[in-house]
Amino acid sequence: MSDYLAPRAEFALFREQPELVYLDSAASYQVPDAVLQRFVSYYQQQHANAHRGSYPLAQRATALLEGARTEIAAWIGAGADEVVFTSGATQSFNMLAQGLQLDWQAGDEIVLSRAEHHANLLPWQRLAEQHQLKLRWLDLDPVRGTLTDAWTDVIGPRCKLVAVTLASNVTGQRLPVRAICQRAHAVGAVCVVDAAQAVASVAIDVAALECDALTFSAHKMYGVTGCGVLYLRQSLQARLAPTLLGGGMVTTVTSSTSEWQTNLHRFEAGTPNTAAIVTCQAAMQWLEQQRQAGLKDYLQQLAQELRQQLTKRPWLTLLPQSDDGLALVSFYSEAVHAFDLATFLAEAGIAVRAGSHCAQPLLRDWGHEAVVRVSFAAYNTRLDSVRLCEALDEAYHLFVNPD
Repeated sequence: MSDYLAPRAEFALFREQPELVYLDSAASYQVPDAVLQRFVSYYQQQHANAHRGSYPLAQRATALLEGARTEIAAWIGAGADEVVFTSGATQSFNMLAQGLQLDWQAGDEIVLSRAEHHANLLPWQRLAEQHQLKLRWLDLDPVRGTLTDAWTDVIGPRCKLVAVTLASNVTGQRLPVRAICQRAHAVGAVCVVDAAQAVASVAIDVAALECDALTFSAHKMYGVTGCGVLYLRQSLQARLAPTLLGGGMVTTVTSSTSEWQTNLHRFEAGTPNTAAIVTCQAAMQWLEQQRQAGLKDYLQQLAQELRQQLTKRPWLTLLPQSDDGLALVSFYSEAVHAFDLATFLAEAGIAVRAGSHCAQPLLRDWGHEAVVRVSFAAYNTRLDSVRLCEALDEAYHLFVNPD
């Protein structure tokens, strides 16, 4: 096992509930003390409406917000003039689907992978209905979990946009996003990347990925809810119309007309959630410290060891994942429904997620309605896996093979 030491004591939840086994970080990460304190200190000492006032407190809030923008942008290999703050990845996708001016013609195609979260599916479904577009799919092999061999053929001459996840939130499987973006550009299409599930585990470089847009949410990386990061390549910004109108995104307003700002602030109408934004910056800094300490290898080992243990229990079937996937394990039982397993585990103090995980097309394509998902984070230990396996053994004797 890696010599990384899980900083469990840095999380108030586990100090107050030391017996809790929290294995649902893929849904939302817990927030460490240092990050949460940044949220509190902002409201206690630095709060004002950014980009609104000329007095020192408001100017300080503006500087904090823009400083966070600069640092977060650099963290993903972007410029500060390429990052928009939203309320989360869901809002980001809706902004793109509603605002992109791509001269849609009936019969044009949008390509998605089967692994997409509903947040990166539903907005495109509605757009397809509005413009009589066709949705096409990059299928995943149910045995390997990877894209099927003929995936490049799906992105054809009628494709105008590809929207694809960096990693599945059901299996943790990473997709070949750079190759997908390159294929999209080869046919003149825009490529949008969902990095929400991967952001805490994968170092992101938008230039290396060659994507046109990328988004993630702070609560998926030890931050608080209410902050999303949307990268927009410079060439895409002129093709995106603002979808939320109001204060802060205009320069001149008359009784009948208005002029929008020419910079990225035209996409940030209303009072910004500066507290969540600067907390996202703190979460990024905390996460980087953990990565330097060996977090990635540690989590990979936890996930690999759990997979090995679960394969010793033939009543459970694991979903596929490659060695470079996220620290996430999903499984199901033909004998016990996923919801029953999750409920039994909850009664044992173990928090897991059961269901379709907002990815119904993938699971139904593979013949499943629900699976149990276990996801690891910095505060998890080997003991959590031991507790999980012991509880699963108890479930086996209760539901499958009662004495």
